[in-house]
Amino acid sequence: MRTLVIGYGNDLRSDDGAGRAVADRIAALNLPGVSVRSVIQLTPELALEIAEHDTVVFVDANVEVAATTSTTVVAGPSDSTAMSHYTTPESLLGMTATIGDVPSTAIAISIPVADIGLGMELTPITAAGVEEAISMVTAVVGE
Repeated sequence: MRTLVIGYGNDLRSDDGAGRAVADRIAALNLPGVSVRSVIQLTPELALEIAEHDTVVFVDANVEVAATTSTTVVAGPSDSTAMSHYTTPESLLGMTATIGDVPSTAIAISIPVADIGLGMELTPITAAGVEEAISMVTAVVGE
């Protein structure tokens, strides 16, 4: 099984960098069959990489969650009117379907945030969420 982990967010906006922190930590583990991308935002170009994998895991900070959560992502419509340099996991999977196979498993992991002001440090709640997200990703890879 080939897995792609995409951690995204702005690591200059404190907790918003949580997804990238997870991606960096997963990359350092050198897990077999796992590719990792750490990006500021999801862009249509990622669809090419996603199509080459059986599983994709999106990891991001989320102001709407109180705890680290994992949800299944289903391909949505590929919106050609969407901004060309930003997309959602759902529409990105929709784009993937137009160029290749959509991974059989797609998961979004959301990490709670307390501060998205300028800075590079994670707050304690988000740092704990990063650790939980790493455990979730390694569990997915181990399945």
